[in-house]
Amino acid sequence: MKRFQLLFFFAASVCIITCSSCLQKNEKPVVLVDLPEQVNKEAAELIRKQLKDYDSTRIFVVDRDSLWASKLTSEFYVERKFNPAWSDEGKLTLPGDSLFNLIKNAADYGLIANEYHFNKIDSLLKTKKDTSSKKFDAVKISNADILLTDAFFAFAVHVSRGRLNTDSLVREWKGPKLNANAVSILNNAIKNNTIHTAIDSLEPRNKEYNALKSALKKFRTRFRYTDWDSLASRESDSLTFKDRLRKRLSASYNYFEDEEGTDSIKLIKAIKRFQHMHNLEEDGKLGKLTFSALQRTKKDYIRQIEVNIERWRLYDYPPEKQFVWVNIPKFELRVIEKDTLVMSSHVIVGKPDHKTPLLKSTIRYMLIYPYWNVPFSIAVKEILPILKRDTSYLRRKNFDVLDGYGNIVKTHINWKKYSKTYFPYRIRQREGDDNSLGILKFNFDNKYGVYLHDTDAHRLFKREMRALSHGCVRLEKFIDLAKFLIRDDSVKYPLNHFKMDLLKEEQKYVYLRHPVPIYINYFTAEVDEDNHLFLFIDVYKRDEKMLKALYKKGF
Repeated sequence: MKRFQLLFFFAASVCIITCSSCLQKNEKPVVLVDLPEQVNKEAAELIRKQLKDYDSTRIFVVDRDSLWASKLTSEFYVERKFNPAWSDEGKLTLPGDSLFNLIKNAADYGLIANEYHFNKIDSLLKTKKDTSSKKFDAVKISNADILLTDAFFAFAVHVSRGRLNTDSLVREWKGPKLNANAVSILNNAIKNNTIHTAIDSLEPRNKEYNALKSALKKFRTRFRYTDWDSLASRESDSLTFKDRLRKRLSASYNYFEDEEGTDSIKLIKAIKRFQHMHNLEEDGKLGKLTFSALQRTKKDYIRQIEVNIERWRLYDYPPEKQFVWVNIPKFELRVIEKDTLVMSSHVIVGKPDHKTPLLKSTIRYMLIYPYWNVPFSIAVKEILPILKRDTSYLRRKNFDVLDGYGNIVKTHINWKKYSKTYFPYRIRQREGDDNSLGILKFNFDNKYGVYLHDTDAHRLFKREMRALSHGCVRLEKFIDLAKFLIRDDSVKYPLNHFKMDLLKEEQKYVYLRHPVPIYINYFTAEVDEDNHLFLFIDVYKRDEKMLKALYKKGF
């Protein structure tokens, strides 16, 4: 019994000592300093104690905030012998004040201030003097210093390389991918008090990125004192719908009360302005897509601009002087030469369930009067069910059936014998005006098997929603693109030869003298030459995926 009591007493004692130890560990250390001239020495010693045992395999935490760039932060302080970088004798230096304000205004960069410890730093700096003794709290000063340094490095990495993995669009720390000596940049920025300049020098250097950044700041300023929510449907309250629509369009500066005309005319004009900004058909009517766009709040607009600023950090701007650029959400192809728009054209892209892939490649040749080799999935899922009902479909659509050796099958086929899992044929559409690829195909190497081409259904280019294909990009102004691609080959393949080949209606390969890079990308916001902001439909929900990764809950 006594032995049991001794064991119980021993266990209780250990528990008390352990809990006491836990409490002591959870207590925030306090180092109060009387004289300002002593603050730097004490802060340096505290920084040294925190960083001397830096371990790159562990998450580094300062005052319950995890550091982004613990390796860079450690290297920075080792180089400066752990002396504080942002304060002197307990007061923020000019570079320190500059960095604090940069973090405070992170939204100007499409970033989130609290991702750079803003609230924590603000609290530490506001309480750096003990309220009762009026002495300096060296612990808070040293912690604020470390967090400011980490904030600089994180900000630098984020504005330069972005916050997401380019392919998966999930969070990724890209510190090792920073193409610069970050510690050296920071030392020079502190020495010369050029914090903003240092950060700005790391940003993407293209006009599209800078234009979106300016548009974001302009949008926030312009709508600082106005707001709007989603527009409820007519069914919710049909009697007040027109009034609610008018207020919604007034809030976004599309509807103007003092404009000439009747209420109906003014409303139609307002809707057309709204449609123009959203790349929709400007018919002044509340169609499905227009009404859907009206559901978006002011916060949604801000987030859409921010997401596209982030995209420019993830994808490098084409370095070539001449390239073809396809923007999926805008349903548009552009040809750029020496920063000048040479031509643009409507395009049709893949449906949401047959997405056109994002890629970079090079157009090396074009094919006049191409065959269409029907992809296996389309053959068994779409064409085979038709053939089981109507074998004349092949004749009407100019299809040939090929066996495994590529020979045309001329004998009768009982299509009911075949299925998605057993289909030993290939289907090919003969060349001609009614070929699904049209009369011209532009080829570029890619693992997805997609290409640019003409189409036999030009009427579809008039639709405002042009996500209609199986993944390839259909081009409205295919002749204009062809002329541009062959213009430097006036000796071997002059323009009149091209025109003659179109009249012959015979298949011909035309290899380009100068292959041209092609980029297929995804941007749902852009700014034109007149600094007007345009927003496009997030047709593949890529914005939505990025928003969830960047803002998590309640984006």
